[in-house]
Amino acid sequence: MTSKSRFRIMPAALLGLMSLMAFSGMAPRAIAADGAALYRGKCAMCHGPAGAGRPGTFPPLAGRVGQIAGNPDGKAYLAAVLLNGLHGPITVDGQSYKGFMPSFRALSDEDIAAVLAYVSTLGNSAATGGISAQDVASVRAAPMDAAAVQAKRAALQTAHVIP
Repeated sequence: MTSKSRFRIMPAALLGLMSLMAFSGMAPRAIAADGAALYRGKCAMCHGPAGAGRPGTFPPLAGRVGQIAGNPDGKAYLAAVLLNGLHGPITVDGQSYKGFMPSFRALSDEDIAAVLAYVSTLGNSAATGGISAQDVASVRAAPMDAAAVQAKRAALQTAHVIP
């Protein structure tokens, strides 16, 4: 086999492997989505490594996100927060918070789903983290401004979806 023919076979084999991965549902992006690593790199600096938050500035996530994700409207809200950010005062467990959460819209649907699945398990080992990339994609299709995210939060608190 000549070196020219080797160079023709290698790209063909690589393309075949990629199409096999896509066919089997193992797209390269899905394999790379690691919620724990993404959380450490994007969220832990504010919410803390264990999701305990920082009093008065950043609310706790541990033990809360899994509860919220147990409701379809809660899942949509969580995805909306990551996609659109959260601005303005909120109250969590009687504590007031005035932090600013930026949008993570630049992350893929798979990455956002992976982060939310991971955060759902913080402080809740029984959580399944059932937020899919499709859930995120449907929320991404309808961008919200800060007031809309706050209004959705208020409605979910009234309905006791957000504890």
